[in-house]
Amino acid sequence: MSVEPESQVVLVARPTPSGVDERSVRSLAETVGARWAMLDQGEPSVHDELDLAARSCVPVVLVPLAVPRDRYLETWLARAVANWRETRGDHELEVRITDGLDAAAGLAGAVQELIASGGREARASPRAFRSPEWSEIPEHRVHVMVCRGPRCTAHGAGEVQRALVRELLDAPVLMSASGCLTPCNLGPLVVTYPDGTWHASITPESARDVAGSIRETIRDYML
Repeated sequence: MSVEPESQVVLVARPTPSGVDERSVRSLAETVGARWAMLDQGEPSVHDELDLAARSCVPVVLVPLAVPRDRYLETWLARAVANWRETRGDHELEVRITDGLDAAAGLAGAVQELIASGGREARASPRAFRSPEWSEIPEHRVHVMVCRGPRCTAHGAGEVQRALVRELLDAPVLMSASGCLTPCNLGPLVVTYPDGTWHASITPESARDVAGSIRETIRDYML
């Protein structure tokens, strides 16, 4: 099926644990005349892009970006659309999802072209493996883990994380985004260590209360 000119195309990537080259994703989207989104651990989210398309009632075509094929990405992309429909009400926005990149006829040829190029000599310094900068644990009293799995991201974990950062700017905390923490229906989830406290269904508004609880934990550990 060809994409109609009035359709909004959104390329959807799934970051690795160490991140994703957002500049490359953005550049690819601009080259093909599309928008882009992250399934998890980043923004804009799939929900953000569907909200945008819904305001103008433009049909959406979602393209999962992964080589080789990422079944997780494709499965949770479809589930994200289903959740968006459920939480936004009975919206009639038309949403389609393409096959993965490995279904494209030219992919194997593109890989073969890279192989034929012979590549370039691998040149990099090994110092990153022994640099003192990567040997020191950041000073902190509490480690704050914000779940950024696909469901928590859909529930608004990005806004929650930003709210916590604002509330705890002057506090001795180490803030980390994590992958899925599993009790997803309770998201957005925040877990703090060393006390092991779980905070469920956090909103940007309730983040202030969570920050207050974290400050109390800090005081307890400093006594």
